[in-house]
Amino acid sequence: MTTTTRKEELRKILERLNSGEDVEEVKKDARKLLKNIEASELSQAEQELIEEGMKEEELKGLCQAHIEVTRQELEKLQLELEPGHPLDTLIKEHDEILKMLDSLEQVKEEIAAMENYEKKAPVFDQLKDLAHHLIETEKHHDREEETIFPRLRDQGVSGPANIMELEHEDMWPRKERLASLAENVEEMEFEEFKEKLSKDIDYLVHHLRDHIFKENNILYPTARELFAEEEWEDIEKRSDEIGYCCFTPDK
Repeated sequence: MTTTTRKEELRKILERLNSGEDVEEVKKDARKLLKNIEASELSQAEQELIEEGMKEEELKGLCQAHIEVTRQELEKLQLELEPGHPLDTLIKEHDEILKMLDSLEQVKEEIAAMENYEKKAPVFDQLKDLAHHLIETEKHHDREEETIFPRLRDQGVSGPANIMELEHEDMWPRKERLASLAENVEEMEFEEFKEKLSKDIDYLVHHLRDHIFKENNILYPTARELFAEEEWEDIEKRSDEIGYCCFTPDK
């Protein structure tokens, strides 16, 4: 199947996803199609559809179907990567971030069950620590934005990179607000604090998990296929200059 034919098949799938047709039935057909498409080909087809006027929001359903198809491919990709490879580091950081999100949900539930603010309760120190670690994820995003995304755009795959960058920008104020809440619990009524905390944690947990799945299963495999080995050497050097997160394994 040629790239043009694949693009037309993808367009039909997207039209069906947005037509009100049974989603699971459409996803089933999408999975069949996506099994035969490399990550770079999918990204190229998506980019062409965006350039032809399709809104990036309309691609979300297709992204989800692709994630379901390629979940096992992430394990295969990791086996191919040498320890210390930029993608290996980014994926391991994702693993750490996902653990943080699990802990954030537990913290939220523990605080929600409290009737009054208890200054010496360990959960508030845990909240501060998690909020600090989420602020540290900006170094992870900086490495992506300064080393991976520009090269994807150079290869004509700007759509996925642009979506990920927009999501970085969208999540940053939430991380800042969470960190501020953690440091200023006593500055507001406890019920108000719990309400704001729950809203920001729920948003970050949902959006960061979704964001990580898209990068692991679509963006990173595309970069792996498109970039030459010498480019990865340059990416690693530039990544060292930008710096790593306080939780980055082996760094």
